Amino acid sequence: MDTPIPALTRDDLPPLAIEESSKGFLVPAAARYNLTVTIDFPWLPGDFITIKVAGTPGSGSYTSPRIPIGGFKRPFTTHIDTTLVAFNLGLTVIAFYTLYRGTEPSVESQPLPLYIPLINQLDLPLPVIKEASDEGEGRDLDVSELTEVTLRIRSWLLSRREQFFWLLLTGVKPDGDVWEAWYWQAPENVVGNGFSLGYYEQKVPAAPLQGLKNGSVLTLSFWAGLQNSPDQSDAQAFAHRNYIVRTAPVRAPRIMSVTGPQGLIADGGETPSSRVTVDGVGTDGAEVVLFDGQTRLDSVLVNAGTWQFSVTALTDGEHVFRAEYVDGGASNTWTIKVVFSQELRIKEAPDNVTLNPADAEVSLTAVLNVPDDADFVSATWAAEPGTPSAGSRTTALVPVSAMLMEIPLPVALVAYSMNKTAAISFTHVRGTSAPVTSTPWPLKVLPIPEALRIPPVIAEAKGTELDLKDVVAGATVQFLTWLGIATGQRLELKLTGFNASGTEHNLSIWTDSRNAVHRAWVTAGRYSTLIRSDYMLALGPGSTLSVLFAVYMDQVPGSVARIDFKAREYTIKDTR
Repeated sequence: MDTPIPALTRDDLPPLAIEESSKGFLVPAAARYNLTVTIDFPWLPGDFITIKVAGTPGSGSYTSPRIPIGGFKRPFTTHIDTTLVAFNLGLTVIAFYTLYRGTEPSVESQPLPLYIPLINQLDLPLPVIKEASDEGEGRDLDVSELTEVTLRIRSWLLSRREQFFWLLLTGVKPDGDVWEAWYWQAPENVVGNGFSLGYYEQKVPAAPLQGLKNGSVLTLSFWAGLQNSPDQSDAQAFAHRNYIVRTAPVRAPRIMSVTGPQGLIADGGETPSSRVTVDGVGTDGAEVVLFDGQTRLDSVLVNAGTWQFSVTALTDGEHVFRAEYVDGGASNTWTIKVVFSQELRIKEAPDNVTLNPADAEVSLTAVLNVPDDADFVSATWAAEPGTPSAGSRTTALVPVSAMLMEIPLPVALVAYSMNKTAAISFTHVRGTSAPVTSTPWPLKVLPIPEALRIPPVIAEAKGTELDLKDVVAGATVQFLTWLGIATGQRLELKLTGFNASGTEHNLSIWTDSRNAVHRAWVTAGRYSTLIRSDYMLALGPGSTLSVLFAVYMDQVPGSVARIDFKAREYTIKDTR
């Protein structure tokens, strides 16, 4: 006689898990590419489930088709559409699954409530006018001699086709009245093929901006209808972009700031660095010459109303900068004082402020001006709190052999402190007296230079083209090594693309919480991983596939020591 199968209740079905959520929150930035659902309970052959996320009606909720879960191994993992995130910002959704077993009544699992917070403004792009300084990212916009300007917005978090968007420019007229103009708005402006390169831009006449008050603030306000509504009041507001608009040529160059590796240096201020950057404004196209006292340093052309000089090899003492046009017109002066007074420095960081990892690839050396009363000395490199202990080192005390001593440090320390600030100090001992430790000084460790970050490649690609006929068995992503590679460094690997209908088609392969460099990679100097064919073959011909790779150099998931490699992009074709 067959034993009857006991009926299940909700208590027997644990809640599903969504990988991108944490502690009851589903942060929109975490759900940029995927919503990964994992379900695990003792199912039987022939069981079916449906997955449901209950949010706002319509696109804010999701119900899957019936899934024959009885044919899968435990646990079961699948991906669901991320569209619902945009429709539930600031709200709570309830995720659960329903079990269907034979003729038994269906049973809902225990629920997983998730709060979806509003989007962090730091995760959203700002609109730009490309002709402004620093290719639109700077402060100054000189329109005095322009005929047109270029408005641009990059694709934003949760952007999709059919979303409307708006752009409003607001400024001040010469008489003090407010000027404003709508350049983009619904229903004319909607996400579509114009965003195929990852951004949308439009050239518009510069004349309206030339009618603004010289030196006034121009504000760019942008909204996106994440819920596909043409009503601007329902749209997501982005942070403002502000420019100082210049409508009249500058009669003489002007020094606006002097910056060292540690930040802005006030007029009359001091810096321990031997290199600084001098920024200023001037008439577009004019040639500006920079002087240090009576010494001519270099010349540069004014671009988009701004100019910049990088000054290196400054000596200890006072430096008075001024700028002049070649054909006359002198700027204000800016005085700084360079002070070299450190008893300890890192040989590979000549400016005493920053360390380029490329300069410490072979050696890392502490150089010590030994105190007169010292018999033994040691050097300490202390990484920031939260860095693994292997990222810090105090050398053994060594006998004093000269007034200027070099003490080697492990090169491996550099990787742990990339994008961070290490604290450098020394300790000296005299006879039986207690050790004396110097006040630590900060050394900013820069990231790996971009030119030395070789992004991974897809082996089956031909240059920048990838034919789907070559990946019917999957695609091979190949990696080399990078400066400072070490076992245990956390990794992220994502593929982003579009399917034939233009919908985002993304795949998260490695995450910093699960994946890390292993010894075989370091030893062999290369590594490869296979991407499943079903993902590759769903890419749309003519679309762009991007390979996104990042390394956490300090081996800590989510840390600031993340190094992003330049995206490797391929154009998809299909000759099958």
